[in-house]
Amino acid sequence: MTRILASIAASLIFGVTVLTIGSANAQEPFTKLTVGADPHYRPISFVDDTGKLVGFDVEFAEELGKHMGISVDYQGMAWDGIIPALQSKKIDAITNIVITEERKKVVAFSQPIMKQTIVGVIGSNAEKKDVTADDLPSMKVGVMVNTSAASAIAALGGIEPTTYNTLVDAYNDLLLGRIDIVAVESVNGGYIVSSQYPDKLLVVPTPLTPDVKLNGVALRQSDVAGLAQINEAITKMKEDGTLAAIATKWLGGTSGLPD
Repeated sequence: MTRILASIAASLIFGVTVLTIGSANAQEPFTKLTVGADPHYRPISFVDDTGKLVGFDVEFAEELGKHMGISVDYQGMAWDGIIPALQSKKIDAITNIVITEERKKVVAFSQPIMKQTIVGVIGSNAEKKDVTADDLPSMKVGVMVNTSAASAIAALGGIEPTTYNTLVDAYNDLLLGRIDIVAVESVNGGYIVSSQYPDKLLVVPTPLTPDVKLNGVALRQSDVAGLAQINEAITKMKEDGTLAAIATKWLGGTSGLPD
């Protein structure tokens, strides 16, 4: 009888210990959110004439924080180091990044907040305007590193693009005639052509690939409670019209929002 009671007591102690450890290791909901983004990616996030970060993602992150009831610290940083920054806890989230199977191996994603395709931007004086993927192997192609456009170009095969750390540099080379085309996400390509270079550049009429890319918020895979918290806030933003208002302001309409 004594042995049975001792065994039960040990089991209870062990059970309490396990529960305590599990609770201590569980990720708590966010009480503040530090967000990282490329500060040179119009209209998603960029520096305006006053030196302030503005754009679709900046406003989205601000509203996300409001819907979560927490403050947001929005930081610009190099895109090629943004996922390592997330994993090393320098930031808590990337609030606008294309969802891919490869990235799912290292980060967790929220529900989609945007959709886009991969398009080509060429000079308005280019001889061939209806460029397709079949034309790219014979062209000087520019693309920004670590983007869905770069992945799409690599998947096509037979293309050796010039790579850039920022799209600003890619567009500058296109304007100078050093490359023939910039492969880029449609949200950026359309915005740059219409707002910055309407007389010098144009978007080719057909996307370079038929795939539709979905963007979401990326978190560390351990941030389970935070992911649920962010998904709840995004759902509220979709339901109350906040996300549609941001899209209309920065993208010119709601066609870039997921169905």
